[in-house]
Amino acid sequence: METILHRFARMLWADQPADVSSAEGLYASLCPADTPDTFCWEDLDYTDKTRSFWQPAQHYARMQAILKSFGEERLHRDGDYSSRMIGALKYWLDHDYTNPNWWHNEIGMPLGIGNITILLYPLLDADTVSRAAALVGRGSMATLPAISQSWTGANLIWGALNTVRHALLIGDSDLLRRAVTRAAAEITEGGAEGIQRDRSFFQHGPRLYSGGYGLSFAEDIAKLLYLLQETPYQLPADKIDLFLSFILDGLRPMIHGEGMDWACVGREITRPGVLDSSRAVATVELLTRTEGLPRKDELEAFLAHLRGSEATDMTRYFPDAAMLCHHFNGLYVGAKFMNDRTLGAEICNSEGELCRNMSYGTHTCIMKSGREYRDINPVWDYAHIPGTTSIEESDDDLLARKNWAFAAHPNQCFGGAQNGRRAVICELAEHDGTQALVTHFAFEDGYVCLGAGIINADGRTLVTTVDQCWRAGDPAVTDSAVTHNGIRYTALDGTVMDTAIREQVGSWRRNNAALSDRPVKGDVLTLTVTHPAGKESTYAYMISAADTDEPAVTVLRNDRNLQAIRLPDGSVMAVFHGDCSLTVNPDGKVLSGTEGRILC
Repeated sequence: METILHRFARMLWADQPADVSSAEGLYASLCPADTPDTFCWEDLDYTDKTRSFWQPAQHYARMQAILKSFGEERLHRDGDYSSRMIGALKYWLDHDYTNPNWWHNEIGMPLGIGNITILLYPLLDADTVSRAAALVGRGSMATLPAISQSWTGANLIWGALNTVRHALLIGDSDLLRRAVTRAAAEITEGGAEGIQRDRSFFQHGPRLYSGGYGLSFAEDIAKLLYLLQETPYQLPADKIDLFLSFILDGLRPMIHGEGMDWACVGREITRPGVLDSSRAVATVELLTRTEGLPRKDELEAFLAHLRGSEATDMTRYFPDAAMLCHHFNGLYVGAKFMNDRTLGAEICNSEGELCRNMSYGTHTCIMKSGREYRDINPVWDYAHIPGTTSIEESDDDLLARKNWAFAAHPNQCFGGAQNGRRAVICELAEHDGTQALVTHFAFEDGYVCLGAGIINADGRTLVTTVDQCWRAGDPAVTDSAVTHNGIRYTALDGTVMDTAIREQVGSWRRNNAALSDRPVKGDVLTLTVTHPAGKESTYAYMISAADTDEPAVTVLRNDRNLQAIRLPDGSVMAVFHGDCSLTVNPDGKVLSGTEGRILC
C-alpha cells in the first residue's frame, strides 16, 4: 500500500504542465487582497451551479496546476508556499461545494481533491488527511454502491480509481482489491457500452466515444496498470491483453500525429483542446514505463508516431462503430458513417446543440499535421460538416431542431469491408428529406469519395462539404484539384469543386452554454460541391498526398445501383446497391453482383 501511494505521487509529479508562467499568475492571485488569509480565488464564482464547466472545480484544478508546475522540491523548502497550498485545500474542505450535476460530486471532486491530497500528503496532519479522505470517499465503492452495481464504461473506471485513491488515503487494502477487481471486470468486449468487438468504444448507448469517454477510460486503466505493477494487486493478464488491444487496435487508428479524429470525441468536440492528442501521448508514455506489459514494441512505435518521429501506414475498418480510418503517405482520412444500430452525436448539459449534421453520418476527417481542426469549433459552420450533404442552414435553423440526439436511424443500407490496406465503407444517408448513396474507398496511395442519387424531396439546393478546416497558407487551385497543407483534393468524373477562404467569427458559447462568449475568429478553407435544386446528382473526389504522384483512378460507375472505381494497377473496388453487372476492362471482363456485395 505504501509503495502504491508513493508511486501515485510520483506519477502525479511527473505529469507537469508546460505553461509555468500561467501557474505563477494563478499562485499570485490566490487569496483576495482584502482577505489575505482566505485561500481562494477572487475571480471564481464559488456559488456557480453550472452543470458542465463548474467554476468552483477550478479551485482544485488550479491547485494541481500550481503544484505540478512548481514541483515537489519547493514544497519542502518554501514554508509560505506550502502553507498557502495547504490553506487552499482546507478552504475547500471547510466549504464543501457541491453541484446539481452528480458527476462533479461523485467523480470530478473526489478525483481532484484526491490528487491534491496525495501530492501534499507528506505535509498534511492526520486530521486534514481524514477530512480530505471523507470527501474522496463520496466517489468510492465504500460509500457509493452504485459504482460497482450500475456504473459502466469510463464512469465506472473513474469510480474505481477514485476508490483506489480513497483506499490509499485510509489504508484499506481490502477496499483497494475491491476497486481493482471491479475495474478489471469492466475490461470486457461487446457490451452495451465500453470496448466493442471491433475495439471501438461506446458510451451513452451505442454511441462512438473512443476519443472522449474512451480516452478517459484508457487514461485511468493505464494509471492502474502503472500503479499496480510488480504488486499482487496487478490486473489479470487477459484483461491487460484486451486493454492493450483497445489502445493499439482501436484508439491508435483514430489518432494522427498531433490530432484526433473529430468524429470519435462525441459532444466533447465543443470543448477547447479536446482534439489535441497530448492526453494520448501521456497515456501511452505511462504504459511504456510499466513493467511486464506485452506489445511494448508497438506501444513504443505508437508513442514515436504521436511525437512526430515515425510515420504510420495503417487501415482499419470498424464494423461496430461504422467507421473507417486510413493512414497513408503521411496523411489520415477518417470516415464516420451511420446505421440503424448506432447513435450519432448528442446533446448533454447544453453541449452540442448545433451538432445535428453530425448525427447522420458520412463525416470525413482529413489530416496531415493533426492541427487542421484543432479548436475550430467556435467558428465552424455546422451546416457544412466535412463529408456531409445537407441544405444550407443558420445557427438558428439548427437550434430550432433539438429532437435528434436519440433519434433512431432507419438506415439498413450500410456496409463495409477490409482487405489489407484496402477498405470500403458505404451508406444510404437519409435525413431532412435528403437522400444520398455514399461510398468511400481507401487504398494504398489515396482515398476516393463517391456520392450518387443525391436529391432533396422538397427541391432544395444541397451542398456536399469536402472539407472545412483552418487555412494553412494559400491553396493552389486548378480546374481539377486543390492543394492545401500538403493535401491534394482532386475532383473526379466531372465534379465541380468550389474553393472559399474567409474569416469566420464565433465563440465557444455557440455550442457550449458553459463557455466564454468572447469572439473567436480565423481564416477557414471550405471546399464544397453544390447540387442543383430538384435534380438528382452525383459527386466524386479523391484525397491524396501533395508530395506524391496523383493516383490514376477512374470512376467506372456512380449511380443508385453501383459505385465502382478502377485503381492504377487495374484492380476494381465496388459496392453493389442493386443487382447489376459491370464491364471493367477492354477485354470485356464482367463483374456481377447483387445488393450488398462489396468488392475490396
